[in-house]
Amino acid sequence: MKSKESARKPGEHQHWRNRFKGLQFRMTISYVAVSVAIALLIELLFVGIFFFVILRLPFVDQNTLDASEQTAQFYALEAAVQGNGDTLNPHSTFQSGQPFSLKPPSANSSSSQASTPELELLIAPNGQVVASSNPSLYPTSKSIARLLPNQAQLTRNALAGKAGNVVEITPRGHVLSVAQPVLNRENKPIGAIYIQSLAEAFSPNVFSFLGGWLFTVIFWIILTAPIGAVFGMLTTRGLVKRLHRLVSATGKFADGDYSQRVPTKKRDEIGLLEQQFNTMAEQLVESIEQQKLLSEQHARQEERARIEQELQTARLIQLSLLPKERPPLPGWRLATYYQAAREVGGDLYDFLSFEDGRLGLVIGDVTDKGMPAALVMASTRSMLRAAAQATGSPGDVLARVNDLLYADIPEKMFVTCFYAILDPGSGKLCYANAGHDLPYRQCSGSVHELRATGMPLGLMPGMRYEEKEVMLAHYENILFYTDGLVEAHNARREMFGFPRLQTLLAEHANSTPLIDFLLDELKCFTGDGWEQEDDMTLLTLQRTPV
Repeated sequence: MKSKESARKPGEHQHWRNRFKGLQFRMTISYVAVSVAIALLIELLFVGIFFFVILRLPFVDQNTLDASEQTAQFYALEAAVQGNGDTLNPHSTFQSGQPFSLKPPSANSSSSQASTPELELLIAPNGQVVASSNPSLYPTSKSIARLLPNQAQLTRNALAGKAGNVVEITPRGHVLSVAQPVLNRENKPIGAIYIQSLAEAFSPNVFSFLGGWLFTVIFWIILTAPIGAVFGMLTTRGLVKRLHRLVSATGKFADGDYSQRVPTKKRDEIGLLEQQFNTMAEQLVESIEQQKLLSEQHARQEERARIEQELQTARLIQLSLLPKERPPLPGWRLATYYQAAREVGGDLYDFLSFEDGRLGLVIGDVTDKGMPAALVMASTRSMLRAAAQATGSPGDVLARVNDLLYADIPEKMFVTCFYAILDPGSGKLCYANAGHDLPYRQCSGSVHELRATGMPLGLMPGMRYEEKEVMLAHYENILFYTDGLVEAHNARREMFGFPRLQTLLAEHANSTPLIDFLLDELKCFTGDGWEQEDDMTLLTLQRTPV
């Protein structure tokens, strides 16, 4: 028996030796082919980038660009001089021979190397055109953003003090746009110069690039072929590493480390052994992974339950911040409705009672929904209450809250708010608006908006808010609301909208409470199964006979 095994071993060793030699030869040929192919693909990639990217970029001649920038700088200096270095001269013009012409004396000289600008504009800090070389197409006193919407960012940068240029490819050719700020004595921008002209495009020699590419292709073939052959011979040593890795993983697996895996990159003899080893390990570890998955699912369920509980608690806290009951007001009827789109929302309403009998009414809407909006809502409510005790002016209250909120509100968030103070005895309603949807006044079958201008709270500091007042007669209704009502959509994605709301208010009769009437109409509009998209708050104020 031993003699037969001894006789079989030399043949088996020779068999495996021949197989390894064949594998080594195939790997060497593969490395040569791959090396050459990679080199050619890289060359092809560079050619593709050149033809499809570089040649399509809007390049212009550098001399043209420099000349246009020098012209813009000259105009900017002239504009600053005409304005005495403080502001733009409203009489400035680009017409030659005029008293305040920005044209240089040599503007019509044929020796200029740069193409003559086809458009020259002097722009004020507010974006309006002060002077134009083509008033018929680009009149003065018009916004540059409307005249040249594609160059709005370029001109805004120039008005902010940053010069720049843009090249566009149009059917007419390469259009070069240059913007230069006009600086005062303190080097601060007081306007901008805009110049537009046709420019010659940079046109490289394509055939010279193709000839160079063919030369580099031959070079890479000659260079990479022998390198690939040598590299292929050397990398066959990786077979030994693969065998060592497989033996090491098998030993660790036998010791109880069931996480052992070996990479299977090739479908050869060693790859077959690696695949069988991995299959065996996967079958053993599968039950462990399933148990781990069940544990993770249980943990996620507990976490979800905890978050839901916290949101429910936050909802209760937020509801506690809203008025628990409407203040008694003889001769007046107050009604409210509040419904958040999520567990918590960003809408708010409040009643502020004063010692002299007046009543403050607040309604507001924080951008976004959910927990961030709810936190901002709570802060805004506290600030409004504190500011209302310090001043009796609705406009001053909103101005104070705006400055306080601006310092702490998260980025890209703001609050719209309408604040009114009612004198129940006289029926006078004094109010101010911080960017909120305009309330509607319903009287004698007609509907009017309570208009007052003002920016939303938290956007910009130092804002002032316009105050107005109206006298409310008996049976007149005031509807305060948030945009969750007018921005509701039906199944056809049609919006409820302001016109529909105004029409319904004009048709409403006093026999039905206004809020119930609007909610019924909203339900008819959206249909069954409507999912509320935004927080919705309604507040009505009606004067009734005592």
